[in-house]
Amino acid sequence: MDHPVALETTATKVDWYHILGRLGLCWPRAFYASKAFLLCVGAAPLVWAIMAWVVPVRSMSLAQVWSFVFASVVLWYPFWEELLFRGLLQGELIERGWTRRWVYGLSSANITISLLFTVFHLWSHSPIWAALVFFPSLVFGYLRDRFDSTIPSIVMHMWYNGGYFFFIDSSPRPPQAPLQ
Repeated sequence: MDHPVALETTATKVDWYHILGRLGLCWPRAFYASKAFLLCVGAAPLVWAIMAWVVPVRSMSLAQVWSFVFASVVLWYPFWEELLFRGLLQGELIERGWTRRWVYGLSSANITISLLFTVFHLWSHSPIWAALVFFPSLVFGYLRDRFDSTIPSIVMHMWYNGGYFFFIDSSPRPPQAPLQ
């Protein structure tokens, strides 16, 4: 009777590794030392500056930074969004052969998922903010393609969200009293 339990455990372990592989949750070798990854890290401040130039913004207070909400949008949202968009959806398109390079070396899977990612952000962002999400999304998709893993895109998404929500707090401003 112990034997079927052992087989079930082995099958469950194999299924778990299969699921992690399908989602791209494998640690790529030294991705953090890659020139491509470091370039993406360095591009983040440029992206934040462009976003701040397009739409008037204000920085968050330290109390807001140490809040559960900030931790959620910097850690949890990027993790789950990357698993869904880059892991599951882009991974599926890659498996179906959508790896042909279209524009500047970006795959058709990346461009398609980035468009979908942008549309997804319309529910919580104004149209201009949602449109600006398209460009970082291309970066996340590029990292997914380049390293065949969602780990670099998850890390980068956390980095971009951290700066976005810290430097560019886009929450509604309280009404100001009219000047006399």
